[in-house]
Amino acid sequence: MKNKNLLKFITISFFLIFIFSVPIITLFTEDKKISEIENKILTQLPRISFENICNKKFMKNFDEYTSDQFPLRANFIKLKNTYNYIIGQREFRDIYVGKNNKLMEKYKFNKESVDKNISNILNTASYMYESFNIKSKLMVVPTSIAFYKNDLPNFCISDNQKDSLDYINNSISNKDFLNFYTPYDILSKNKDKYMYYNTDHHWTQLGAYLSYLDMFDYKYDNKILFNNYNKVSDDFYGTYYSKALLPMIKGDSIYSYSTFNNFKIEVDFDKTYNTLYDNDKLNGKNKYQYFLHGDPAFAIIYGDKNKSNEVIVFKDSYAHNLLPFLTNNYSKIHVVDPRYYNIDLEDYLNKNPNITEALFINNIQSFNSTFYK
Repeated sequence: MKNKNLLKFITISFFLIFIFSVPIITLFTEDKKISEIENKILTQLPRISFENICNKKFMKNFDEYTSDQFPLRANFIKLKNTYNYIIGQREFRDIYVGKNNKLMEKYKFNKESVDKNISNILNTASYMYESFNIKSKLMVVPTSIAFYKNDLPNFCISDNQKDSLDYINNSISNKDFLNFYTPYDILSKNKDKYMYYNTDHHWTQLGAYLSYLDMFDYKYDNKILFNNYNKVSDDFYGTYYSKALLPMIKGDSIYSYSTFNNFKIEVDFDKTYNTLYDNDKLNGKNKYQYFLHGDPAFAIIYGDKNKSNEVIVFKDSYAHNLLPFLTNNYSKIHVVDPRYYNIDLEDYLNKNPNITEALFINNIQSFNSTFYK
C-alpha cells in the first residue's frame, strides 16, 4: 500500500513540476526563429490586440507559439516518434519508414497542379520558339518511392509515378517546340546503385550523372560513372529525416564529381565563385546546398569556352547537382528558379542572343504542386 501511494506521489509530483516548469522555462528562454533539425520556421510570440483576441487569432497563434518554442522540442518529438515507431507506426508527416529504415515520401497525383504547370510551360516554350526560335525540353525526375516499392510498409498509399510521367508526356506530345524527357528507365535499371539519399528528397549526383549521360545519348560504363567521384560528407540529414525525426536513422554520404567543380558561377547578381561546389555548406544542416552554393534564384555558370551556344534552365533544386555536367555542352548556362525570381524573359533573351535552347528541370513532387505560375 505504501509503495502504491509513493508511486502516486512521484507521478503527481513529476506531472506538477512539468506543468509549472515548462511555461517558466519558455518565458525566460530566448525564442528561436528556426528549427534546423526540423527544417522549419518557428512561430514567434503573437501580438496582443483586442481584434486578435476577438477573432481568436491570438489563441490559435499562441498555441502554435507554445508548441514551436517548447523547451527541448526536437528531443521530445524524437522521443514521441520513437515510441510510436516501437508500437508499429511507419508513417510520419507523409514519410514512410520502409525496410532497413529506408525513408520515402508519399506521392499523390495532383491533376490540377500538373495541368497548370504543363499549360504554363507550353505557353513559355511556345513564346520562346515563336519569338526567338528557341526549342525547349522538359525533364521530370521521379523520386525514390517510384523504385523501391518492395521496401515500403504494406499499408502505404502512393500513386504510380510512371503513370504520372506518361500523362505529362502525352499532354505535350506532337509539339515542335517542346520535347519531354524523364530518366525513369535509366534510374530503374540502376536502382541498386546509390542514386537517392535516404534522409532527403533529392537524388545523388550519381543519379543525376546517369540521367545526364542518358539524356545526351552518351555511352558510359562503371569506370566513367565512378571516375573522380569522391565522398565529401558522411553525416547528411535531409528533409525526410526532418519530418520523421527518428534517432535510429543513419545519415547519408554525399559524393561529388571533382572534375565538374572548377567553373565560374555568378549567383543572385551579387556573388561570384570560381567553383560550383561550396565546402562551407558541408558544415551546416542543409548539406545539399553544397551543390551550386545554396538555392539560388538566379545564376550564370560559365562552361566550355570552345562552345558558342548557351542554354537557359528553369529549375527546382533537383537541378543543382546536374547542372555542372552541362558545362560540357554549353559556353554559358543561365539558371532561373521561378519560385524566387520572376524574370523578364523577353528582355533577357534579347540581351542574350546566344541562348539557343531552354531546359525545364523538376522533380515530380514539385511538378505535382503549383510550381510555374
